[in-house]
Amino acid sequence: LVKLRSSGVLVAPSVEPARPQFQLLISDPKMLGILDRRWTETLACQRVGADLAATVMLGGLLEALFLARINRLTSLAPVFTATAAPKDKAGKSKPLKEWGLKDYLDVAKELGWIRQSAKDVGQVLRDYRNYIHPEKELSHGVTVAAEDTAMFVNVFSSIAEQIIKSA
Repeated sequence: LVKLRSSGVLVAPSVEPARPQFQLLISDPKMLGILDRRWTETLACQRVGADLAATVMLGGLLEALFLARINRLTSLAPVFTATAAPKDKAGKSKPLKEWGLKDYLDVAKELGWIRQSAKDVGQVLRDYRNYIHPEKELSHGVTVAAEDTAMFVNVFSSIAEQIIKSA
């Protein structure tokens, strides 16, 4: 990503991305309100150069969409019996509250909700979201920049569309 950014391949789009169609996946008006507000906050962070904050927001939104997709299932068995489902020391699937974005990406790919490319770039978004930890930023020497955030907004939008369409 650093090489692509420095080579000029990554360029921020000049048009604001379309709001994801959360309502096609989520019917709870309170949750829709929260997701809409978070999307608006993400774009506001991006506009004022709070790139790390926008990236963190995108990761949270993505986790919320995966959880919403899971909650639409009539049976949770496929989620918890997926090979990629995170397991505890006894080999039993962990409860959803203990899952992270990596787990959601892995299981969503296994269940056919997202494509391999979405899983792969979703992992990059997850990795960059983790620069919220100052020590990681310091030790890796990476700072999230405007071009990164612009790309992550597009990555999020693409993954969100796949999750929503799979429902």
